[in-house]
Amino acid sequence: MRKYSLTLAALLISALSFGQNILITDADYDQANPLDCGNFNDGSVQNFFDSGDAGSDYSANENETLTICPDPSTGSKVTVAFGINAGFSWNVHPSDTLYVYDGPNTSAPLLGAHNIATDPNGFTHTASFANNPSGCLTFVFVSNSADEALGWAANISCGNPPQPFEMHMEAYINGDSLNGSDMSPADTGYVDVCPGDSVLYKATPIFPYSFESTGTGYSQNLSNVTYEWSFSDGTTATGQYVWFTPPAQQGYIVTLTITDQFPNEYAILSKLRVSTTPSFAEAMAVDDTICVGATTDLIGGISPTDTAGVDPTTSSIVIGGTFAGLTYLPDGSGQNYTTDVSISGYPAGLTIQNASDIKSLCLTIEHSYLGDLEMGLTCPNGTTINIFNSYNGGGGGELFPGGFTGGGTFLGNAFDNNIGNPGVGEEYCFSDAFATWGTMATEFAGGNTLPVTNPSAGNAMNWNGTYLPEETFANLIGCPINGTWTVTVRDNLSIDDGYIFEWGICFDPTLNPNNETYAPEIVSETWLFDPTIITGDGDTTIVVAPDTAGPFNYTFQVTDNFGCTYDTTITVVAISGASVEPSAQACDNEYQVVNTTASLGGTWTQTSGLGVALFSPDNMSNNPLITVSSHGPYEFIFTDSLCGIDHPVSIVFHPDPVASIDGDSICEGDQIDWDVSFTQGSANYLWSVDGTAIIGATGPQYTAIATGLYQVIVSNFCGQATDTADVYVDECLVTIPNVFTPDGDIFNEYLVFDGLEKYRDGHLQIFNRWGNLIYENSDYQNDWDGTVNGKDVSDGTYFFILTYDRFGEIISEKGHVNIFRKQ
Repeated sequence: MRKYSLTLAALLISALSFGQNILITDADYDQANPLDCGNFNDGSVQNFFDSGDAGSDYSANENETLTICPDPSTGSKVTVAFGINAGFSWNVHPSDTLYVYDGPNTSAPLLGAHNIATDPNGFTHTASFANNPSGCLTFVFVSNSADEALGWAANISCGNPPQPFEMHMEAYINGDSLNGSDMSPADTGYVDVCPGDSVLYKATPIFPYSFESTGTGYSQNLSNVTYEWSFSDGTTATGQYVWFTPPAQQGYIVTLTITDQFPNEYAILSKLRVSTTPSFAEAMAVDDTICVGATTDLIGGISPTDTAGVDPTTSSIVIGGTFAGLTYLPDGSGQNYTTDVSISGYPAGLTIQNASDIKSLCLTIEHSYLGDLEMGLTCPNGTTINIFNSYNGGGGGELFPGGFTGGGTFLGNAFDNNIGNPGVGEEYCFSDAFATWGTMATEFAGGNTLPVTNPSAGNAMNWNGTYLPEETFANLIGCPINGTWTVTVRDNLSIDDGYIFEWGICFDPTLNPNNETYAPEIVSETWLFDPTIITGDGDTTIVVAPDTAGPFNYTFQVTDNFGCTYDTTITVVAISGASVEPSAQACDNEYQVVNTTASLGGTWTQTSGLGVALFSPDNMSNNPLITVSSHGPYEFIFTDSLCGIDHPVSIVFHPDPVASIDGDSICEGDQIDWDVSFTQGSANYLWSVDGTAIIGATGPQYTAIATGLYQVIVSNFCGQATDTADVYVDECLVTIPNVFTPDGDIFNEYLVFDGLEKYRDGHLQIFNRWGNLIYENSDYQNDWDGTVNGKDVSDGTYFFILTYDRFGEIISEKGHVNIFRKQ
């Protein structure tokens, strides 16, 4: 019976440690009446028993349910450990079953149904985080009436185990956060940047199980965790925010490791790719030296159908260390605990060819009892090798047979209370090629251990150096490198626990650590605008025509899908066979050409003009004297003999300016019109009266309507001319005569109305004293001589009606006039 397997000393230890045992038949320690975790914090004692307590067996036909919950102020999760060593016992008949539920009742998820058939060495369960915020465990024990067994002496403990948290990171190119993170996909994707860009990385973990979120457990927040950043160029940084400026146009692995105060550690990695400068090797000018006015083709473009291509260049991502985070190794009997890393980025199909291809396997670990541990490494095709085996208890189920029986030796600075408190992890590495120690079995036998510095007693395996694995890495030859690699730790006995804080596997760098390559895609291209580009589709072939002598730089620009812009400059040198002044002005009829240079000479040709041009000494001279027959604008072409280019030349031949205006007296309302138009060539005109410029009078025509001294100044390229004119304006009234003497003495011979000559449409009617019309003239010119039909009318009084148009007004004058002739 099991009661004989418990010594009195063990019972006394249990009583002294807890003050009470928990039986499956006890009342619930539910959320209203939870355990004080301060009294249940030693995982090495037996405090949980079947219905028979420490001294008796369980009974037939039992159906017991017990819920055990932690006091949230002292612990967040309950752990139960069943074992078969160090005073622990586990013997539930295969026909009976102990059920464990992950929560405060049997509606919670079932963690396991256990007896000695399913778990001959015992088992361990801890309330989960994801499904069990209460931290409780519920036990149901069912026995039948046929067979019973000894029952169990197990351990119940509670505390604050490591709390999982979510890893997130963000990235902002040049710190620009306005449009969100530049990493795609989120957290583990790519950040694509241009050369010279910097990236602001930000750690944004989420702590769903922290004290701040749940009111239990321990504190986890952005301020009390540590942030470690590593970049595959060897750069490291700490802090929630870090800047990284890529030093080269290649790819980088960015690893973020966050450690809380437990310490619980997680890692996440992303990749950064720097755009590469494309090749412009075939962007070119068909002719890079041409004459001014000639054309040449410039070739660019990137598509397969282009005449030539601008090719994106390829770069690689440096593969850094591979990392797996915290793995708890709880107290268990015959329990396997595994942790994986996923390797990628090596050439497809690449396999281990030599033991040295695996540079090292390193684990940061602490565990309080080496004697029951085994560790194996499994490669992606399922092959497993023995890293070390310290367990030699037999009984079947081991990872590897045999073992060096490492006893109470520790790994790292472990705590030996078996309730999940983390000790201090130390790094243990294993390598065929770089080992400084033998196998752990060899070194344990040689006594190469160190004192443990935490309050627990004992020694630990020496962690200063690298061990040989017990089974060579050569046994992994043929394993693919890409895929999932697994470390398995088997805990064969209870009363001990530990943690793998992190582990990684490193391969020989010569296995092509730069295998992941990338080539930015060119998404747009164009020739930048230049006025001398005359035709082309903008991205492939363009035609240019430099219009002056000298170098012309044409820029071909491309943009890749990283948003980075690159360009190249193609230079075309334009040479001019001749240099000619394009325009000139001359006075009179001659112009001496100057400043024409043409190494092989050229020919002058008149193309337009009002007259004929002559060239002296001839039209083959670079700088002839040109004489024209008429003033005005002329167009010439000088054709140089070197390039055959026509150079247009415009010459305006100006005459000397002329100004001429005449003065006069005018009647009020009348006007004088002047026109001093300069018909050959352009001129400027300035009018003034009595020395004052007339505002707005700048044309060749002007109309005077007021008295004054008028002046006009006509000026052009050749000088100026001036003329003046006096204008006098009076009323110009028509004077009505009362007598005229048409007697042949040449005095007063005609009926004259003084002033009538200044007006239009003078109409005169003469009546005798009986009212008869004797004379009429519709355009009277002051010329009636007192006759009708050639005969003199009698002397006497005659009546008249005179009408005329006075500047648009019809005036009618009536009166009488006497005709008197000398006898």
